[in-house]
Amino acid sequence: MPEIPGVEGLSQGQRLDVSVLNQAYPGILAGVEVEDGQVVLVTGSGKRFVYDDGRTKTAREALDDPDMEDMLAQTYEPGPLREDPPAGHHPGRRRVTAFFQEVYGHDAGEVSAACRPVRFLDRTVLFNAKNGAADALERVSARLAGLVARDPVLRQVLYPVVGTFCWRTIAGTKRLSMHSLAIAVDVNPGRNPYWRHHRRPSDMLARRRDFPKEVVEAFEAEGFIWGGKWVEYDVMHFEYRPELLIKFRETR
Repeated sequence: MPEIPGVEGLSQGQRLDVSVLNQAYPGILAGVEVEDGQVVLVTGSGKRFVYDDGRTKTAREALDDPDMEDMLAQTYEPGPLREDPPAGHHPGRRRVTAFFQEVYGHDAGEVSAACRPVRFLDRTVLFNAKNGAADALERVSARLAGLVARDPVLRQVLYPVVGTFCWRTIAGTKRLSMHSLAIAVDVNPGRNPYWRHHRRPSDMLARRRDFPKEVVEAFEAEGFIWGGKWVEYDVMHFEYRPELLIKFRETR
């Protein structure tokens, strides 16, 4: 894939992040500019995103008001979960929401128009067709169908499927949920815990490990991250974030 114009003067780390975004969201970035000493990513529509705003942020500030560097700073590691995440580790929860709105739709009407039905496990859900998200979910569904056919017990983990397209903010915040952009799916919320609804059990690592690794691998293979790898665990939640999987591969 050709480099984005303007990356020549960037540091190695900055060039890597721009390359990762260009691979994950082809056609979105049109160029890179330096403005008052700040690196700015420019989209095809002319929207401008500061790569590094230069602020020293608390953990809360990095969640509530991240720049593009913050968004890509924490490593999402695919594969088996070895231990509970350390405090503040939640790769993928730092989101520059306006960037994703450039990709998937700026409001509920735009997102709705971009959605198409996808047959996923026991039901048909709406998922965003832009940037290959719906296609990726279909491939996950095919992988999971094979797993469930071989091991019907997995139905207890995955069914019912809920929460694909729903325009809303994240509970307790003013941040837009990625379900609003129809790029996330939740599986069996009654079984799979979410930190706001469950007091953290002492056996949380065991609860994370209890979630079948082959299911997580099926999602990760198609560009989805799993909320079970966040310290604020969201074991039911999978979100289409190909940039994080690409960056992991590019740095190994």
